[in-house]
Amino acid sequence: MPRRKAGYRQDQDFTILWTNGMKKNYMRCRYFLLIAFLFISLTFSTDELYSQQYITATGATYRVFFRDKGGEMFQRGSALYARTEALLTPKALARRRKTLPPERIITLADAPLYEPYLDSLRGVEASLLLRLRWNNYALVTCSTVQIEQIRRFPFVRAVQPATARLFPLRDAATIVVKSLSSAEQALERISLKSANCGTLGYNDSRRQLQSINILPVHELGIAGKGVTIGVIDAGFRQREQNSLKGASILGEYDFIQNDSVTANQQKTFANDLPDQDDHGTKVLSVMAAYSPQNLIGAAFDADYLLAKSEDLRYERHIEEDNAAAALEWLEARGADVINASLGYSTFDQPDESYRYEELDGKTSILTRAINDAVARGVLCVVSAGNEGRRGSRTLNAPADADSALTVAAIRADSAGVVNFSSRGPRGDGGIKPDIAAQGDSVIVAAPTGREFQYARGTSFSSPLIAGGAALLLSAFPELTSSDVRKLLKSTASQAAKPDTILGYGIANIQAAMRLAGTIVAPELVSYPLWDAQRIGISALPQGMTLRTTLYVRFSDEQTFSPLPLRPFPPSTLYLTDVAFTRFAGKSAQAYAVVEDATTSRRIPASGAVELRPRIASVPCGIPAVQLSIEKPDNVREGVVPSPVSSDAGFATLLLTTPESAALEYTVYSTYGSPIASDTVQVTPGISTIPFAVNRFGRGVYFVQVRYNATIQVFRFVVN
Repeated sequence: MPRRKAGYRQDQDFTILWTNGMKKNYMRCRYFLLIAFLFISLTFSTDELYSQQYITATGATYRVFFRDKGGEMFQRGSALYARTEALLTPKALARRRKTLPPERIITLADAPLYEPYLDSLRGVEASLLLRLRWNNYALVTCSTVQIEQIRRFPFVRAVQPATARLFPLRDAATIVVKSLSSAEQALERISLKSANCGTLGYNDSRRQLQSINILPVHELGIAGKGVTIGVIDAGFRQREQNSLKGASILGEYDFIQNDSVTANQQKTFANDLPDQDDHGTKVLSVMAAYSPQNLIGAAFDADYLLAKSEDLRYERHIEEDNAAAALEWLEARGADVINASLGYSTFDQPDESYRYEELDGKTSILTRAINDAVARGVLCVVSAGNEGRRGSRTLNAPADADSALTVAAIRADSAGVVNFSSRGPRGDGGIKPDIAAQGDSVIVAAPTGREFQYARGTSFSSPLIAGGAALLLSAFPELTSSDVRKLLKSTASQAAKPDTILGYGIANIQAAMRLAGTIVAPELVSYPLWDAQRIGISALPQGMTLRTTLYVRFSDEQTFSPLPLRPFPPSTLYLTDVAFTRFAGKSAQAYAVVEDATTSRRIPASGAVELRPRIASVPCGIPAVQLSIEKPDNVREGVVPSPVSSDAGFATLLLTTPESAALEYTVYSTYGSPIASDTVQVTPGISTIPFAVNRFGRGVYFVQVRYNATIQVFRFVVN
């Protein structure tokens, strides 16, 4: 966890994180910073654009709690209700509907802070840092004179310094985060890992995924598609990492500097520390990386939202406020799963540290925010902490949260807990942590030095579980966060006898999926054969019977025609062949329905996918050996036709190509002289590669083919 009191050291290829109470020492520069801040306070006006790094030496930071949301009517159809609903994406609303009754999908707690109240704060020249909707307070920086003015406002319920614990409120009201511009909200989607990636090459990352049985789930073609994962951490440098350049990043926000850049920034008066974005980059890579033969993330096909909240310069309660703001931002934008590899208990002076009995699942700032997010349908996964060497009762907040899925760390050989993994029980005696995954020798993408390193800490076991949970939601989008927690706990290694070291034990993602029901990949499979397109789905039935049907609407038809799919054991594929002539050279629309004894599932859940003849689309993860590729009896691999007339202009090289790869061929004369060569990209199925023969004289020729580390030679005749 990227706590300021955590130290970092390099040990050969290992990036090791430990928490031994050591503090980063900045005393040498504090006097210079004090002078600089005094200069800024005299030279610049304090306004809402300032980040937390511009706090003046004469000011302090406070939480200002409001009595209400302005007294406007709040009910469906009202102006305030409409403004509140506009804060939530359709995906966020859909997720809430799975958990909440209709009358509770949107409540007054979700409403924005009343703008005239905020104007009054600005009127006394207070600097507004954060707005927190769910608990109805704003975080401001101002002088003691200004805060006394604010305290006397009739709409202010209470004021407390940000160095204090968040005190209990009579009613949980409500974060409107600073609005982002349309440019900042633009989705950044770079796809370097589209379908047809073939058999995945995990290399050393295989072990960490095996620790919680993710590999067989990937082999079904399930890699997180359709699921949005939020990540709260200290910063992210994903654009500079080759393994993360293909990740689907839907948005990012920095709650420290109040902008949309979560990588390190060098600003005139506020520079990030050099390692500020190191930890978050590593955590993100455990889920989102895609670099064959180096690092494959647990949910590399999911979408991601990135929130920067942890400030490595200090350990203060304001970082919890930042993270609480981040939770509201992520929830409103449709996050299904949120990973927080963060932990707080002991703070710098004068901030008040937590007593262990206060880690009771409902007291700390961030713990309460986690519970609020889960109440709205989000699955929150948090790291247990790295204080286990001190024994039991070493959890941090928010690992104590009632509704969080708290993750402990096991050794790389899965033989037991790692000594640094924090132990429970929590402050009120409840069982924590909840579950475990590998947290030692975890392959990560490192922002500095070698691109791939080993890391250790519960910070890295937590994203393994978050990624595994995303796989569950990808295959079973109807599941609630409560369903996912129950499935993971009930299928873990010590579910029958949980303890305060590993909780319910080591997670088993495939077993959780099998318990949930018939597993169906969220995408169709489609690839060309000799004269047909083979189409279907990847599914693992829970029972003995499974009825699978493909519905296709061709360009000249008004309705979808049902085509039964048949199993191709021992693979998990259910397929049918559609002759190319049915397409008439145009694309078609299709969806599939999978039915077992209890449920019916539609792929995709709504709408239809476009099928293009002679184009392959195979979900990443499905091994090439599972693709059923057979040629008609009268067709052989090689050059067709043979003999071929040079007047015909072209011959065709026909090959079975089980996965996407570069295919290299060279044509030789009878005497072994190369006379033509080329490299082409092929996709799964039967590939037909034309090459020119119009300049070949009569005679015998040979073509040598290199494909996926194999070499084949075929003879043909030109006449």
